[in-house]
Amino acid sequence: MVGGSAGSHPALLRMVTELPADLPAAVLVVIHIGAEADSRLPQILRRKGRLPATHATDGAPLREAEILVAPPDFHLMVDDGKVRLSRGPRVNRVRPAVDLLFETAARSAGPLVTAVVLSGMLDDGAVGAAHVAEAGGQVLVEVPDEAPHGSMPKAALAAAPGALAVPAAELAAAVTRAVRRSAQLEREVHDLQRESAVTRMADSSDPGFLAGGETRLTRLACPECGGGMAEVSLPSISYFRCHVGHQFAPRTLAAAQAEAAEAKLWSAVAALDEHAVVLRHLAEHEPRGARARQRRAGDRRTRRHHRAYLGRDDVEPKDVRMKDLDLSKRTVVHVPLPAATSTGAAAA
Repeated sequence: MVGGSAGSHPALLRMVTELPADLPAAVLVVIHIGAEADSRLPQILRRKGRLPATHATDGAPLREAEILVAPPDFHLMVDDGKVRLSRGPRVNRVRPAVDLLFETAARSAGPLVTAVVLSGMLDDGAVGAAHVAEAGGQVLVEVPDEAPHGSMPKAALAAAPGALAVPAAELAAAVTRAVRRSAQLEREVHDLQRESAVTRMADSSDPGFLAGGETRLTRLACPECGGGMAEVSLPSISYFRCHVGHQFAPRTLAAAQAEAAEAKLWSAVAALDEHAVVLRHLAEHEPRGARARQRRAGDRRTRRHHRAYLGRDDVEPKDVRMKDLDLSKRTVVHVPLPAATSTGAAAA
């Protein structure tokens, strides 16, 4: 099982070029790619190496010495020796996700799994690597300092006890050794946590419903859908999952929250701008005396709202200030406000 993102192609191509034609395992590949992308990765891998490569198809059996690549916008999973494709909820804000491939492979094949994490940003693959290690499989990562983007390899090393950092030039040999060693093991039947008949909150009458493997409820809202999230704790890493199925490793959750917070802040700015326009519009259609009072009231209210909004930069913790979201460089108030009169200043 191979997963990567930005900067992973050089190591992937080199590894595939050197894999033997009689490799006693299927090679499943998840590389982050846009939903609308025209992926030619299987053709490239076929030309570079000795193994046949194609996009995975749902329900296909796993065959030795064959490379299956996740199609754009489909999760690639393993279930009882077969390939499963799904357009289910995004994991770590991506589809396909490395975590989902590794986790389902660990549940299905346990110690027979060899997981490889290549270059990429943030931490997709870390939770899946932890599942592989917990099931007795082997985790290999591209040496972080040699990878174009070392974040994903570093996160996997931290999350998976026993993971090995391997130079890109040696990945093929390391994979071959690990696969041949695991092929000699007698396949064990693992009672890894399978979900019970009640697998979704919608099927339960318990407001505190926890799905299989979930440790505790949190007060965090899912950045994707707004649903409540539960924490899942493994020995070396914790991650978060909402009841719909969106899942986040820690660093990816932080990045998703930052994006969601920025969207909400700009939504608030838009609402304030629109409110100011409506108040001024109303003032223009009032009698002269009422018009002045309406305009002053509207301007006082608008200034008060904007001061409260902008004041967050002074009271938020330093690590989550608005300037860290690059908002301070933008024009927050789009509607020019008149200079405060003495009456307005006293009432603001």
